[in-house]
Amino acid sequence: MKNYPENSSDAVYRVSTLEFCEYNVKCLVGVTLGYVLYKAFPQYSGQYLWLLISILLSITHDNNSKVAFDRMRGNVLGSAVGLFAYFLHNPPNLLTICIGVATTIAICFKLKLIGVSRTALVAFIIVVLYAESHSSWDGAVYRMASVVVGCLIGLIINFVFRRIVIALYGPLSTSSAERSENDDRHNGGE
Repeated sequence: MKNYPENSSDAVYRVSTLEFCEYNVKCLVGVTLGYVLYKAFPQYSGQYLWLLISILLSITHDNNSKVAFDRMRGNVLGSAVGLFAYFLHNPPNLLTICIGVATTIAICFKLKLIGVSRTALVAFIIVVLYAESHSSWDGAVYRMASVVVGCLIGLIINFVFRRIVIALYGPLSTSSAERSENDDRHNGGE
């Protein structure tokens, strides 16, 4: 195996090309799974927007599952506060929305989930506006379920691809300096 200097563009492009291809394939697999579910359950077709968005936002180029977990936590939290706001005052008004925003942020701080506060706030606003425009709270529950299912699909895709990449190429998370050092040891320091 050829040793690349740490700042060599060959080493960077070699890893980037693999990540690029892998990321494309993972996204295509995710969209395909979402589309198959859409065709299999047409009665829930209105929820597939959230499912597909969640799948694509949960799939990462580096197989990091934390993104999907954070998205799920943020959406569940924001959707729950949105449901609370819906039952607090229907239709929601400015005061209800402000209370919901402050409550979402407070819960994120209290649970040490401030990193997901933006996702939670977006989920809150979407649920409140959906509930208002449709005069129904069940859409919020369907949206939350769609997001969780989409994130789980994204997690599974990340997990499967991480296993495939590790099996075929070994752990790619090591830095180029560590790879170079390992190559030197295996090649007798040449």
